[in-house]
Amino acid sequence: MTNVVYTNAQQQRVWRVVPEVIRARELLFDLAKKELRIRYRYAIMGFLWAVLEPVAMMLILTFVFTMVFSGKADILGGGDARPFAVVLLCGLVPWQFLASGLSKGVQSLIDHENLIKKVYFPREIVPLAALTTCVVNFCIGYVVLLVLHKAMGGVLGANIVIFPLVFVIEFVLVVGLVLLFSCLNALFRDVGYIVGVAVMFGFYATPNFYTLDLVLRLAPNHPWLVRLYLLNPMAELNTAYRQVLFENRFPDVALLIWPGVLAVVALGVGLVVFRRRSPLLSDYL
Repeated sequence: MTNVVYTNAQQQRVWRVVPEVIRARELLFDLAKKELRIRYRYAIMGFLWAVLEPVAMMLILTFVFTMVFSGKADILGGGDARPFAVVLLCGLVPWQFLASGLSKGVQSLIDHENLIKKVYFPREIVPLAALTTCVVNFCIGYVVLLVLHKAMGGVLGANIVIFPLVFVIEFVLVVGLVLLFSCLNALFRDVGYIVGVAVMFGFYATPNFYTLDLVLRLAPNHPWLVRLYLLNPMAELNTAYRQVLFENRFPDVALLIWPGVLAVVALGVGLVVFRRRSPLLSDYL
């Protein structure tokens, strides 16, 4: 049996990503299980924290806009009979996946520098494994959202199965961004801080505790500002999630076009940049 020798040229080939990740799937599963164990090993409530984090944020914002700023919840929630708490959670669950995915994924290569320096394996496995806990938390939050929606008088129709399909677009987007920024962060540590600031800003620039309709009302007076706002793909994805949940229908295709295009572009750019720099990661870490 001959040993396989990986040259720098081979590591840079993008088409090798899928077959290499498949061959190294056991390592991917091991790292994913490790990520889950590390996050919840010493937590008494374990996976319950995946429920408490978005629920706690929901309760805080609900209190602020229903008690402190009395009457604002109806406006921010769309002005209809939708419970403000459910509207909030429907925005927070997808946003938390993106925010936590970027936070953990961008730092993942640095956190596993000892492993990367010791042996060759497809480096993409590290950021992918880092997203495991984020996917698990999203699934748990999604279930909590459905339970709360039903408990507060909402209707769950057959179209609720479309909700995960919208998530696929968000997942591809996050994977592409994580591959790109994790690689750049290994080369330039400032990238991690920049991403952190961008995520903090993005929370308010995304309709998490308000609806997209409120922003679109600014269009007649500030069209350039609305166009700039809509460059944020989460603005349209969060609205698509809410259409599926509250209107029980397939979201407007227009809401999925820009996020879908950006997700494909981000994945393509992320793979190319990551693969081109993969042979040099050990030197920079």
